[in-house]
Amino acid sequence: MTGKINSIFNFSDRIQMSALNHRLRRSHVLNANIANSETPGYRALGYDFEDQLKDLVGTGEPLAVKATNPKHRLNHFTSTDGKVSPDVYVRPTESVPHDGNTVDLDLEMTQMAHNQ
Repeated sequence: MTGKINSIFNFSDRIQMSALNHRLRRSHVLNANIANSETPGYRALGYDFEDQLKDLVGTGEPLAVKATNPKHRLNHFTSTDGKVSPDVYVRPTESVPHDGNTVDLDLEMTQMAHNQ
């Protein structure tokens, strides 16, 4: 049944659905940062996926590379079947306060507004 449903969506539709799912995941990461803004030792997390989606869309075709298996990778984040899988990472920072918490509440709120 899922094969029939997936066949009605084109490559562009799947990219848009993927972008929405990644925005939801980034929202979870940002909410966790905001919730832990007062937790000593908490390191702010990041989640970036736009560059990977741009690279995928910029190829002009969904399968720019021939592959024998859909699990083959175009790069570290992108499969040949068009799935993007970025990771949550500890966001680098220039300075760490005395309590070890690297969350900048103003930055988190700005990113939350941009993500929405």
